[in-house]
Amino acid sequence: MKKSLKILVILGVLSLFCQKSYSQTNDECLACHSDMSMTMDKNGKTVKIGVNDKILAASPHAKKKCVDCHKGFDPNEMPHKAKIEPVDCKSCHNEVASKHKFHPKMVGNYNVTPMLNDCKNCHGKHDVVSPKNPKSKTHFSNSAEFCGNCHKEQLGLHIQSTHFKETNKHNPNAPSCVNCHRNPITPGWKVSEVQLKINQEQLCLDCHLNNENKSKYASRLVEFSKSIHATALRKGKKEAAGCIDCHGTHELQKAAEAGSRISPMNVPSLCGKCHIAISHEYESSVHGVSLKKGNIESPGCSYCHGEHNINAMPEVPPRVFEETHISHSTVVRNKMVYCVACHSDEEQMKKFGLQTVAKAHSWLPAQSAHWETVRCIDCHSSYVPPNLSHNILPPEKTIKKCEECHNKNSILMSKLYQHDKQASREKFGFINGTLLSNAYVIGSTKNVLMDSLSLIIFSVTIGGVFLHGFLRWYFTRGGKK
Repeated sequence: MKKSLKILVILGVLSLFCQKSYSQTNDECLACHSDMSMTMDKNGKTVKIGVNDKILAASPHAKKKCVDCHKGFDPNEMPHKAKIEPVDCKSCHNEVASKHKFHPKMVGNYNVTPMLNDCKNCHGKHDVVSPKNPKSKTHFSNSAEFCGNCHKEQLGLHIQSTHFKETNKHNPNAPSCVNCHRNPITPGWKVSEVQLKINQEQLCLDCHLNNENKSKYASRLVEFSKSIHATALRKGKKEAAGCIDCHGTHELQKAAEAGSRISPMNVPSLCGKCHIAISHEYESSVHGVSLKKGNIESPGCSYCHGEHNINAMPEVPPRVFEETHISHSTVVRNKMVYCVACHSDEEQMKKFGLQTVAKAHSWLPAQSAHWETVRCIDCHSSYVPPNLSHNILPPEKTIKKCEECHNKNSILMSKLYQHDKQASREKFGFINGTLLSNAYVIGSTKNVLMDSLSLIIFSVTIGGVFLHGFLRWYFTRGGKK
């Protein structure tokens, strides 16, 4: 009798526990909730609470019980729960922080209050579809339009980009919103402005230098970290240009596209946002004026200065050096090779009614000596203060009179002397560069031998004066004794 009573008590307790755990089956829930017209009032609003069992069965949660997500509901009470909290997806999906870095609000890595329980806003409720499924709205091929539901301005720019066009071609290497934004590359992340730019740079390089995704442009990026812009960033200069400063963010386009920020027609104005004074010089130059008229062959900033610091040296036919008596090492050192590369092309010069370098300078005496000491810009750019080296003048305005150079007070003489003096100091150091400078203008007699002889005479003279003074002092002191 006692044993039977004990069993009954245990069964009663189990029965109460089972009722309290609300472990009813999905069929029991769907007996009512399969009615799609079912609604309830929530915070003054009418909310639909019907569930399409076919949609639920097709979702990744098909094997889950309703009560696994909707916890604490008493099926015998109406409503089933006094205070209904949103479903906490993170109770199962505890890897949210690592998988949702693209939306830092979700994991609290944002400068505003984190978003709470907003999984359903992106993934849906009972109609969840795996992101791996091409039909999913969160699949990489659909992510741009999906994210654009909230980020409309960014979507409007992105659909014009090369990245979006590659996505539409089903290119598996095309970056989606998530690919880029899972990294700290937006102002909302708690990093410095300099670090933000470095992060953006690294993201671009990781993709564009990837062996599987390497394009024909990748070689231009290999040594980007050595460029003046990247070097300045790593020195903490936040105003230094990073990838997006030139290429944009969501509207990335190839240079061949007319509306691209890096189109040859737009590069001077793009660089001019930082290099304002130089931009004004270039705009007034013969090259800048020609480019504005639509001549795509007119050189812009990147032709001479490169794009990512490793601009390939232009090829110049060997005959050009024979015809002009220019030393190849000289034009490379003085960066005149870019001028010579275009202006030695006879076919190209004919189109614009210009002579080649050889023909245009055939009148110049002692050509090889001139090429060694005078740069193209020294004669072909404006010498109105402040000596605008980017203001390339048309042929009729360039310096051609000998006296303009070979004149004691000529601007060219002082400019050339200052240029070569600075180059010597950079090469040999301040003292050696000043004493042994090769700076001179054609017509002078300064050379290394004369420098050495002058130094010897100067040293002997100064030494003699000091020796004479010492001896006089010494013997005068002895005479007094």
